[in-house]
Parts: sequence; structure tokens; C-alpha cells
Amino acid sequence: MLGGPPIARRFGSINLRGLATFYRREFVRGMKIWSLTLAAPALRAILFASVFGLAIDRPGMTMSGMPFLEFLVPGLIVVAALERAFESSAFSMVYEKTEGIFSDMAALPLTPGEIVIAYAAATVTGSVLVSAIVWAALFPIGGTLPVSPLALLFFIAAGSLMVGLFSQISGLWARKWDYIISVQTFVFMPFVFLSGVFFSLDELSEGARFYAQFNPVFYIVDGVRYALTGQAEADPWLGAAVCLAVVAVLWAIAYRLFAIGYRYKS
Repeated sequence: MLGGPPIARRFGSINLRGLATFYRREFVRGMKIWSLTLAAPALRAILFASVFGLAIDRPGMTMSGMPFLEFLVPGLIVVAALERAFESSAFSMVYEKTEGIFSDMAALPLTPGEIVIAYAAATVTGSVLVSAIVWAALFPIGGTLPVSPLALLFFIAAGSLMVGLFSQISGLWARKWDYIISVQTFVFMPFVFLSGVFFSLDELSEGARFYAQFNPVFYIVDGVRYALTGQAEADPWLGAAVCLAVVAVLWAIAYRLFAIGYRYKS
């Protein structure tokens, strides 16, 4: 009633409207500059495939028992999806910190879990969209129809969720742009490029292969390669289990950091 005393709004166990609004804001923000978030990854993947095709691909050239470009394309799709996943939440948080408005997060009518879910959902949606566009762009060069569409969707979504949660943790930690760029350069990119995107683990020494198998991004790349070509270097079920385990750990960390308001005012 107008003019009456203020009454606390009841959202129920989950604030679905608030969660959907926050998700929509993050997704639209990420897709607003489509030339950078959608067109640029596709163009970059085409350039990578063209350069490697000209420099390496020869008749009879194989990697892990398949033509080199067929081996390479799944890795390029994963790189594009995971780059979008990392940039999604982290860049949004750092932008708001530099603008001095990130502390407003503490006033949102959302629980820590709802904030983590909204960020993660926007990340996964954007990454799946980017991966679909990159796959379509690479299809005339060396792409294939997926052998297992469900496995493809799972590994893209699980990998994007994994990196998206890491992105949230990094975004909370970073005070300004050079912090988050250092994480991207010295932590995220080495994990991605040493995950078997451009080479088979059979090409590595025994010692290097042992350590490469502890890289969770390897299982994302290997899982997407399996989904597209039917061939994998590791058991896809093991890869799925590793992805889910890492997601669970990162989810717990991200939830805890939001729950304590970690660096909300930094």
C-alpha cells in the first residue's frame, strides 16, 4: 500500500528474477562488442589453421593417427572457448573495480551461490556460442561433424565452467588490469598451450608426458577431440571425472570468496 511502512521483499529459497537479471547483464556485456568476442576468435582460429597447414601439414602427415588439421581443429575450438571463459567474469570484475563500483556487489539481493551461478552461466553460454562459431568457421578447412554431440557439449561446457570459476577467483583477487593480465599471461595461457592443442602427448618425453597428464585443460582438449573425431589419448570417462572434480574444488573456492566479500572494497 502506498505510504505504508516499508516491507522486506521475499524472494523464496532462490531469487530467480535477480539471478536471471544478473546473468543477462553479464552475458550481454560480454557479447556487446561482438567483433572482439565472436568474430575475432573465429578469425584467429582460421589464421592458426592456415599457418600450421602451410608450415606443417603435408600429404601423409599425421598426429596421433589422424591428419594434422583434423587433429588441430578441436584444439583451436577449445582455445577460443576457454579464452572467452577466462575473460568473461574476470574482465567484468576488474572493470568494475577500476570504476569504483565493485563494492556495490555487497548490496545485491543475491546469495554468494546465486552470484557464482549467474557469472558461471553467462560464461558457459558465451563460450558455447564462441565455440560453435569457431567450429563453423573451421569446418571448411579441416573440421568434421561431431561423432558424439553430447560429449562435445559436455566437455565444452565443463571446460568453460572450470575456467569461468577460475576467472571469478582471479577477478576477485586482481585489483587492476595488470594483475589480471599477468594471471592470463603467466598462468592461464601456459596451461592452455601445453595441454596438447598443437601436439600429441606421444611426442613428449616420458617425464614431460607424466606432468602433462596433471594439466586439467588436457582432458578438455582430449575430450573435445574425442567428441569430434572419435579418437582420444586418455579415457573420456577419466577426463569427465577430472573436469567435474576440478569444477567442484573451484566452485567451493569461488563460493567462499564471495561469501566473505573478498576484496569487495579493494
